[in-house]
Amino acid sequence: MLKPLFCYIGLSIFIFSCTQKQDEKKILSEIKTLHKKAFKNIDSTSFKLNRVRTLVKKHNILSDSIKAKNDYMFANYFKRKSINDSASIYFHKAKDYVKDHLKKRNDFRYYDKAWNFHLEQGKYGDCFAIAEKYKALTSENDHYYQYMIENTYKAIKEYGKALRHNKLQVKALSKIRNSNHNINEALIIRAQYLFELSNKERGFYLLDSLRQIEKQLNNHTKHNLYRDYAVRKYQDNNFKEALIFFKKGIYYLKKIKKNATKKNEIAGLYNNISNAYIKLKEFNSARIYIDSAIVLTNHGVKTNTIRSILKTKLKLDFLSNKEIDNINNSLDSLYSFQENRYNQKIKTELLDLKTATENERKILAEKNELEIKSIKRFFTLLGVSLLIISIGFLFYKQRKHNFEKQNLLMQQRLLRLQMNPHFTFNTLYAIQNTIEETPKLATKYLLKFSRLLRLILENSTQNYVQLSEEIEALHKYIDLQELRFPNRFDFEIQLNDIDEDDLIFIPPMLIQPIIENSIEHGLTDINYKGKIQLKLSLLKNTLACTIEDNGKGLQNAKDNSRISSTKLISNYLKKTTKKEIIIKNKTNENGVIVSFEIPFKLTEK
Repeated sequence: MLKPLFCYIGLSIFIFSCTQKQDEKKILSEIKTLHKKAFKNIDSTSFKLNRVRTLVKKHNILSDSIKAKNDYMFANYFKRKSINDSASIYFHKAKDYVKDHLKKRNDFRYYDKAWNFHLEQGKYGDCFAIAEKYKALTSENDHYYQYMIENTYKAIKEYGKALRHNKLQVKALSKIRNSNHNINEALIIRAQYLFELSNKERGFYLLDSLRQIEKQLNNHTKHNLYRDYAVRKYQDNNFKEALIFFKKGIYYLKKIKKNATKKNEIAGLYNNISNAYIKLKEFNSARIYIDSAIVLTNHGVKTNTIRSILKTKLKLDFLSNKEIDNINNSLDSLYSFQENRYNQKIKTELLDLKTATENERKILAEKNELEIKSIKRFFTLLGVSLLIISIGFLFYKQRKHNFEKQNLLMQQRLLRLQMNPHFTFNTLYAIQNTIEETPKLATKYLLKFSRLLRLILENSTQNYVQLSEEIEALHKYIDLQELRFPNRFDFEIQLNDIDEDDLIFIPPMLIQPIIENSIEHGLTDINYKGKIQLKLSLLKNTLACTIEDNGKGLQNAKDNSRISSTKLISNYLKKTTKKEIIIKNKTNENGVIVSFEIPFKLTEK
């Protein structure tokens, strides 16, 4: 009867799992396509990324790499839209998916972009936090960690600290093959710090030393070197030399093939050259370069650079005694630039608000449609078969649960009712012997014995008893054993992460038989004082119990008297905790260690 049912259940589960795998493969393919097309049309980027997020949540996709990539793309989307608060949140989300260590190239990119974005925004506290978390995934000796810390200090103008981390960065880079380019770039930056710290002589010495190995430098490094050299000469009012180095900087900059900011940097250098010519009162030459800079302002030049160029042109018109109309035109150009930037920002924010509202409406409609399709597919795939399987499975589980419950209750009743007759007789005999000599002491022990019996009888009616009651019973049991065997052993209870009075309830009479085992078998025939130690530690769902003695231990493999007496307890614990009792001799000393786990509850029921 049951065999065909199980076959039917197994076949149905197999078909269902295959269908699930096909669906998951289809969903992952759709996510990959959405990510690939996300930025082809910026107006639909948010819709595509929200679609991915809906798929991940709806189908419980656990891939952190997909979630991190989606959040990273959201961050870049909001950055492009100048919605910086949202961009910051998503940059943090993306990097937080990286756990333990950097496994993939994207893991590094998430940290790099997050740090750069917050540096641009002037959020230097976030920059330090990102750098420290990056260090936890790599090490303090990582050159990029030192680079992040250095440039964060540079941004807040703490040049002394920036210089220290620059040196640590160079030290880390020196251990990496083919890193000379990065080292030379770091040395140019170091010269900047030296100038800022008023150590001009050392700064020029460092730049001059790089000029001496010019043939070993690439075009990018040469450009940076001569640009910085020109700036320092300009600051020293040596405008003729500054012009020479600015022009050399442009020469090497134009030879660089791949540089996303090339036009902006050339425009900036043209502006600097124009200012140097203005200082030398060579206004015609100054006008040639400022006009060249203005031509480049329509080719992706940054806002700050454009503003600086327009200011230089206004200054040139004024100093070269141009007519008032020309000066007014320059002023109008500057004001027009500022007004256009402001209007463009307002327009972008209104468009973003409108797009967000439309996308939210589309996402809600899509979500409802997905839910309807999901319900239809669920009932189509499973239907009546799932209902039959569920009923059969629940019937089987219920029957098995009832059987195991009855079996466990029976085992528990046996445990509660065990009270070693040998111990009872010997205890009463020991009390009888003390009646004639010390009646008061005999009365005391008789009360303890009656209390112990009462606790055992009371606990035998309970599935769980409070930990304090079980410990009280153990103390009374030990007191009676000490009456039988005075000065034979010491007993100690050690509680870790718990207090005796905590509301923790455990099955009764699990610990006492093990301790009795130690006394009756482990501590007999020894010529030194014994010691028994009970340790209880709180775990997630159980109490870890360890009982140690310093007795004679297990003499050989056949000497299983101590093991067999715990078999009933071991069987019970195996069914409740899935773990058996472990009994083994100590390694470097006499004695036995017994360890096991006890199930517990936080209520008596």
